[in-house]
Amino acid sequence: MAGLPEVARVYERYSPHGLTVIGVHDASGKPEEIEQALREKGVKYPVMRDTDARETFSGYRIVGVPHLILVGKDGKILADGKPLEEMERLIQRELGVP
Repeated sequence: MAGLPEVARVYERYSPHGLTVIGVHDASGKPEEIEQALREKGVKYPVMRDTDARETFSGYRIVGVPHLILVGKDGKILADGKPLEEMERLIQRELGVP
């Protein structure tokens, strides 16, 4: 959860321009503990609980967390596993904002 405040910052900055962020958490931990940790990190975007994270991780070739995937308005993956700074530049370009 170390990178969550940075992702939350990007979400807060670009959501008014059309950015949607969906977090995925594996089934470990109690839901109330996860919700509390997300609040403490300032996460305001939805976070889904994946009860079969192995399938999701395998399907998206995720080998570590956090793992960021940028999906364009057309549903195509624009970037996968890039650092947040690079993702932010792509978000700016995709949304047409500085």
